[in-house]
Amino acid sequence: MSAIYDGNLLHSFLVNTPESALRKMLISGPFTDVHFNMLMKFVRTSENEFCDHFYAATFPKLKYNAKEIVLKEKFWELCTNALNQHGLLSPAQKVAA
Repeated sequence: MSAIYDGNLLHSFLVNTPESALRKMLISGPFTDVHFNMLMKFVRTSENEFCDHFYAATFPKLKYNAKEIVLKEKFWELCTNALNQHGLLSPAQKVAA
């Protein structure tokens, strides 16, 4: 990921927004229903775990079906693009030293 986004704010939004509304908003074009389901799997982990994987573009140790395994290579790139298209990513605030 080239920019640093606020993963905590994103996690809070995704947890507190009804899944049906998120589904209508995010599923379009290259971001499919399978992508969305993977994202929601990650959101259901703890906030810290979600953020760690979001920032590192890695995946939690979960069970993945065949369709999800195929998507892993470009998942975070597509996810970030879909979230950005809807203005859901905020730049991370720099902490004063």
